[in-house]
Amino acid sequence: MMRFSVWGPCRLARALATGLALCLPVWAALFLCAGPCSGQEFELVIAHVNDTHSHVAGTDRLGNAAYDQTRAMGGSARLAAAIEAVKDANPHVLALDAGDEVQGSLFYSVLGLPFQARVNALTHLDAMTLGNHEFDAGCEALAGFVRQNPVPVLAANLRPRKDCPLASCAIAPWRVFSFGGRRVAVVGLANDEVRVISRACAHTRFANAAQSLRTAVEQLEKEGVHIVIALTHLGLERDRELARSVRGVDIIVGGHTHSRLGKATEEGGPVPDGPYPIVERGPNGQPVLVVTAGWALRYLGLLRVRLDSAGVPVSWSGHEMELARDLPLDKDVAGLVAQASARVEKSRTAFLGHSDLVFPDGLDACRAGDCLAGLVTTDAMLAYGRTHGADLALYNGGGFRAGIPRGRISLGSVLDMLPFGNRLFLRSYTGSQIRAALEHGVAGPSARGPGILHCAGLVYSVDPKKAAGHRVSDILVLDGQGVAHPLEEEKNYAVVLPEYLAQGGDSFCMLARGVPLPFADPLDADVVADYIREKGQLAQPLAPRIRFAR
Repeated sequence: MMRFSVWGPCRLARALATGLALCLPVWAALFLCAGPCSGQEFELVIAHVNDTHSHVAGTDRLGNAAYDQTRAMGGSARLAAAIEAVKDANPHVLALDAGDEVQGSLFYSVLGLPFQARVNALTHLDAMTLGNHEFDAGCEALAGFVRQNPVPVLAANLRPRKDCPLASCAIAPWRVFSFGGRRVAVVGLANDEVRVISRACAHTRFANAAQSLRTAVEQLEKEGVHIVIALTHLGLERDRELARSVRGVDIIVGGHTHSRLGKATEEGGPVPDGPYPIVERGPNGQPVLVVTAGWALRYLGLLRVRLDSAGVPVSWSGHEMELARDLPLDKDVAGLVAQASARVEKSRTAFLGHSDLVFPDGLDACRAGDCLAGLVTTDAMLAYGRTHGADLALYNGGGFRAGIPRGRISLGSVLDMLPFGNRLFLRSYTGSQIRAALEHGVAGPSARGPGILHCAGLVYSVDPKKAAGHRVSDILVLDGQGVAHPLEEEKNYAVVLPEYLAQGGDSFCMLARGVPLPFADPLDADVVADYIREKGQLAQPLAPRIRFAR
């Protein structure tokens, strides 16, 4: 068994037995059961994560994936230590992962799904569901992961046809856990958009999420199970709707939207997406607790709930615990991550260039408007494409998983930023198709989100106050000399864009109807790496390109 390096040789189980409070961290003490549950009430602690995105060594001070776990915050070794501490301190604990374990760092780009399965073997998880990024390497690779992964994979809504590799995998709709005579069911709901936003095969099918959950609850009730947790990768709003519409669900543990619940960490800091937990009311009026825990392994959600004899929550408390740098590392996980870090070191350290630029950047910034990663990437794409007749370049904000660091830029930095391995295509579109794509990109709440289109050779204005479909105006195309011309609806334009968009990903159906033009179809990361290497020192890109009305 592991030892807590920060606390010395004492283990939590011994601390609880002997009352050595100095060996017990404050956050674990908050979740100690005060004694045997009285009467027919039952107390359960849920430790949960979601959207960890291959940040197994944690994040650095800028929020990018780290590779030295001892200097970072978060990471799988701290997660494993924290989950084990909670399990040592409480008799009834479930540790759950709501999906998107992968895609977002070189740990996945270089080592793939098999490495994540090895990490999972050591992190004390009891169940997980599938996010969209688990499908990024296709169903064959995902099937191999499910077979290697020791953590039960749950997805009640997954309906693969017989030709889908997932049809022969041990993916169960739910799993029932027993705690001293009380039975608790965890029902999985996988992301059901993976044929559009990921690379699920054509034979992958899904049933309606709400109906799948209803069917599961009805069957579980027949089997005498009255405590039901839905483990989903559908997003916070869909989770809240499920809570309101499906009878018999007590708790929903979700992911996908990277939502953070709780209180603002500091004045002027990020505003959470709701309290922890969010309390909805089911169709019969009973409370349904909805939780999620940010992303990138920065937080471990800890929900403590007491349920009555009928399985209805009667009291609850909890918070998202930050996996701070001073928390202990699980020895076994830390050793595995350290070995993996050494394996990716060559890719991570290959020098490309340098940047002194200060500009909003990173995953969240690239979903909110212009970001440095978007500016540099589309500039590189257009520079490459100009020799093939390209007029402009487009890239979706959700394709950027990290920012460009200040100082030394390595090949690893580019692979962290663009981890999906997208080929770049050259397609001809009319001005009206381009306008439709820009409108679709800002059709979400507040005109922000992963669909927002970053661009080079193009600028456009957005008014979030207008109705979706009518937010974009003043679209200008910049020629090779930087002269601006209004977009012409009937004119054809040659556009460099990633394969994901060219195939209509994220419901960009208008971009799937482009006319192919001769092109070498290079990888996006290769084009950007060559561009930075040629520049050496990055200059300030033209901005703004996405102009938001105030």
